[in-house]
Amino acid sequence: MKLTKTKYIIVSILLTMCISIYARNINVNGRVVGKYDGEPLVSVIVKAIFTNGKDSIVDWTDADGKFTASVPENQLLRFQDVWWKDTIAIAKENLIIEMEDGGVWKNPLWVVDDSIADVDYPGIWYQSPYGDVALETLICEAMPALQEHDIEKVELIDSTLCINNILINGLCRVRTKPTSIHVIVDGENRGIIEEYPGRLVGKTGAIKYASNTLLIDSVIDAVAIDSEKFLLTSCGKTKKMLVVTTAEHYPLVAKSGFKPYQYDNGDDYVSDGRYRIVDKEGKIGYATKNGAVVIFPRFAFGFPFKNGRAKVTDSGHLEEVKGSDGEYHHWVSNSWYWIDKLGNRLGMENETDR
Repeated sequence: MKLTKTKYIIVSILLTMCISIYARNINVNGRVVGKYDGEPLVSVIVKAIFTNGKDSIVDWTDADGKFTASVPENQLLRFQDVWWKDTIAIAKENLIIEMEDGGVWKNPLWVVDDSIADVDYPGIWYQSPYGDVALETLICEAMPALQEHDIEKVELIDSTLCINNILINGLCRVRTKPTSIHVIVDGENRGIIEEYPGRLVGKTGAIKYASNTLLIDSVIDAVAIDSEKFLLTSCGKTKKMLVVTTAEHYPLVAKSGFKPYQYDNGDDYVSDGRYRIVDKEGKIGYATKNGAVVIFPRFAFGFPFKNGRAKVTDSGHLEEVKGSDGEYHHWVSNSWYWIDKLGNRLGMENETDR
């Protein structure tokens, strides 16, 4: 049946409209950050998802976590990185993507100086055959209290092990050399001991050592610090410090008038044994997971602790993330620096880098 001229024109218009709608692209400008610390994530792969299962790479994030892509409106995007959980979002002109820890690499069992250590560092697998970074360098990143000269021997076993009927995703065995350690309890000098620094590593290694070996009462926190690596001032002949705090030294959040910092519609998460608190003026401080105020509020803003340190600033302001309709904000400052878990400023070579 032949189409009349009028019908032909109507069909052509409808077809043109459909093609125009289907082909309409938008320019996506976005930024990818870590969910719990707001740090930009570099080299995250941005993919367009298609129903045939063949995703197409449209961009990678740059040093500031930013990316751009021209894709069809309402296109599904997948954000991938080996260190982080995959995240999927619908394309729109301005995007802020928050990714959670949890890549495909699993944390191995850590045995340090013949004891199991609660070290959480899946990035150890970046070493050969997965990468070319020296294994000792990664060990020191996983355990900031160590330097490479502290390590006597290290062994990384890339295989699934069964220990006491528990499956373990690999094994990292580390042996350290004894060194001098300056012990400080509630700000008081308790002398110098000779010990394997590996006994103080991990999330609770220093706390257990202070409580069970040194028999210090009412320990609420302890941290091992490499004085050569972090401190601006010298500790004399000792290369390490064990700084212990007890319940008698610091006030509790509940009695101090401070409140937990509000994040993600609730109280701040405990990260590396610390969570953020605020005073009436909005200044940021830090408390232990037991609620002891170890760093009184004094910072304009501060990120959560990770690997024994946190990034803070004394100045700056909040800015709304473009396109978030007021849901997301980030702190802008030109004077960031790092502190340790007791609030001491760290003497790092480049304070803008972690």
